[in-house]
Amino acid sequence: MAILKSIATNSRQDFNIQNYDFYCEPYGIVTLEKMYDNSQNGSKCRENIDGFYKKHPDLKNFTQGILKTEQMYHVEFKEMKCVIYARGQKSLSELLLENGLALIKRTLNDEEFNFVFKKAEANAKLLKRGMWSEKIDKECATELSKD
Repeated sequence: MAILKSIATNSRQDFNIQNYDFYCEPYGIVTLEKMYDNSQNGSKCRENIDGFYKKHPDLKNFTQGILKTEQMYHVEFKEMKCVIYARGQKSLSELLLENGLALIKRTLNDEEFNFVFKKAEANAKLLKRGMWSEKIDKECATELSKD
């Protein structure tokens, strides 16, 4: 169990366990923020993400609506990332996927999470949530291979 100290973005949260401070990035996914950071200045990818967040400013701070600072969360470390259980058995990664704020990492091969991540992403796509209401996934496809 770790105490959430702050939420920088949907891609980064700062935690503490006793006297050890660390940050987490959600496991198994590439968030819109990561796609943005990995893309070139002035690219269509950045332009579309900027436009998306202008239309949906609440989604830029989605994680702040899910997690609460100074609360304890079950955190598991996997491949230098974190599985943060945000709502019972649902991880933050799954919540970001089902709201169209992330894509499954192309290299993910995890028996424990493949099914729930694919289901969450497919549901967001079907319901046109988040990036699926825009052309972000296609415009940022090259950026996905960088993470």
